[in-house]
Amino acid sequence: MALAPGRFDYAPITDRPIIKWTGNARVAFWVAPNMEFFEYLPESRPTQPDIPLYSRMDYGNRVGIFRILAVLDKHGIKPTLALDKAVADHYPFLVKEGQKRDAEFIAHGLSRRRIIHIGMSEDDERQYIRASIEAVEKATGKRPIGWSGPDFQETPNTPNLLAAEGIRYVCDWGNDEQPYKMTPKTGELYSLGVHAYLDDNYIHLHGRRTINEVNLLWREWFDGLYADGANTGRLMVLHLHPWIMGQPWRIRHLDDVLGHISSHAGVWKATGNEIINWFKTQSGQ
Repeated sequence: MALAPGRFDYAPITDRPIIKWTGNARVAFWVAPNMEFFEYLPESRPTQPDIPLYSRMDYGNRVGIFRILAVLDKHGIKPTLALDKAVADHYPFLVKEGQKRDAEFIAHGLSRRRIIHIGMSEDDERQYIRASIEAVEKATGKRPIGWSGPDFQETPNTPNLLAAEGIRYVCDWGNDEQPYKMTPKTGELYSLGVHAYLDDNYIHLHGRRTINEVNLLWREWFDGLYADGANTGRLMVLHLHPWIMGQPWRIRHLDDVLGHISSHAGVWKATGNEIINWFKTQSGQ
């Protein structure tokens, strides 16, 4: 079976230069809440509102995100907020909440229902990516350098198109425990991958794990990375959805997990941009 063509080189983690994070931290830890909008009249149902799904997603923007931000504040964690275009356009209050915390903003497509798909032409995808990036730049005053694809979806053109638009890192490739350099046709691009099967949506809702099981799994995930990080630095990306983890009966579990992580010395709480800059300097890539 062929490797992903022209995307990156194979590099076993046992045969790489040792990574030393800032302060000799064992784990670079970053938290990436998704800020998503679900259309009242989605394209698939232009005459019939999808009230249950709209309400579920809107809860995250009206209520859930504020619980998550409060817990992140408590543990001294600066978030990396993934904004889709619709949120960037319609929720300036949420942007200001992130700016108060000096959050990093990255681009996250157009909306929850408008995602990159294999039937897109290259030019359509280019316009899609450009519209997302420009919406975040307009809302925040700063052009994003990170990309998190809705549902982690890409076409074979996506990495090249992202790099051509100035994106420096992408979160879609959850195939490693360290950043790595990708090989776009132009520009530079790094993978700062989210392990999709370890985010709250996949393991709690789709995976049908109880919130108590998620709490334990996330702790053990960190503990394993922390142990291995004694030899070479590891990366942990906690990917959250405010309409899930921002619920009153779930939020204490996030607080518990972040308390467990924060109780360890040698944890670097960083943003995606900070991690990529450090990695580039350290690795020489």
